[in-house]
Amino acid sequence: MYILESKQSTDRDAGFLEVKKAEANEQHKSIIDALRAAALKWEFEQINFVVGNRGSIVESAFCIKLKPLDVQALKERKPNSSPIM
Repeated sequence: MYILESKQSTDRDAGFLEVKKAEANEQHKSIIDALRAAALKWEFEQINFVVGNRGSIVESAFCIKLKPLDVQALKERKPNSSPIM
């Protein structure tokens, strides 16, 4: 089972992805631990999506996180195209 978390952050701060990832993991740790204890045969994984306050996203990280969900990868963007929003 995948637990999906979406966070928004100030993308101007260095390391904003890691800070929000740690926040999300701590926020859901007790819930995931309880699920693991209740469903011993199931596997649980949390996937965190972090978006900047201006809608920016680290495209490579976003695509990697889509893979376990079996979501088709984004098509390659043309040079000088706008970022993912």
